[in-house]
Amino acid sequence: MKRAWVAAAAALVLAVLALVASFPGGRADLSSPEDTAFLWDGLYLGKQTFADVPYVSTPYEVVHEMIRMADVRADDVVYDLGCGDGRLVIEAARLTGCRGVGVDIDGELIALCRSRAKAAGVDERTRFVTQDFFETDVREATVMLIYLLPEINLRLRPKFLREMKPGSRVVSHVFDMGDWRPDARSLVGWRSVYLWVIPANVTGDWSWAPAEEPGQSHTLRIRQDFQRIRGELIRAGGRIGISAPRLSGDRITFHVVQDVGGVPVRTQYEGVVEGNTITGTVVSGSGVRAVRWHAVRDPSTAGRIDEGPRISELSRD
Repeated sequence: MKRAWVAAAAALVLAVLALVASFPGGRADLSSPEDTAFLWDGLYLGKQTFADVPYVSTPYEVVHEMIRMADVRADDVVYDLGCGDGRLVIEAARLTGCRGVGVDIDGELIALCRSRAKAAGVDERTRFVTQDFFETDVREATVMLIYLLPEINLRLRPKFLREMKPGSRVVSHVFDMGDWRPDARSLVGWRSVYLWVIPANVTGDWSWAPAEEPGQSHTLRIRQDFQRIRGELIRAGGRIGISAPRLSGDRITFHVVQDVGGVPVRTQYEGVVEGNTITGTVVSGSGVRAVRWHAVRDPSTAGRIDEGPRISELSRD
């Protein structure tokens, strides 16, 4: 029901945009980015953009909240797909010293972005490209700031998960990513701002030989639904479900509780994921003794993180 309502609302917005854009003189003079604000919160319907996303600018108080939520820093590369007048990229570069890239299919808007970046003194740290953003390579992006329609977010979601590095941040104004739950949400007035951290793919079977158990092998079997994970530790003594699993970017933590002589002993695992390896530490018992943990995944067991069993289905296993 909620998704149907959102789709209907988006269709209504598009209808209003098309009507307003048909008014004589409705386009205004692009030489001044604020000239279009009277249409509706900065509305400008690009002549080539109607098939995918109309341009509606993000208010500056929301821009600043998006930058804050993404924790943009000087060493970040910020992308905005469907960048409009470029304000997200320009403000991020101006406030933090980061580099930025804006992509829009409308060449006149891109020309406006370049002019505004130069006026703001960030033209050497920003780049604006006329391109269909579905074709844009976003592998260098560490932060993605977007204001797009729900259906476009869902079409871009696999691209973000596939191309952006674990730990990169995606922030969206107003619209979410469907069943990919946000890691954080804030409100600016009535406007929602959502944050997601790109999770590493940790699906499959990870094995290692514990130094304290010569000749033994442990296997961690993980199933994953975006950043939510569930799994079990398989060893000679049987299977133990992992507790409090958490995946944030490329960092994974969980613990297991085993019965040792009638006493429950907790073992904490913490590691960093890099491709098919996890490297970190294991702390057992009182936490005094920490040992190195190096697990290797069988690549044939890896799967996609945005399809397959939902977390609700996993909980029934």
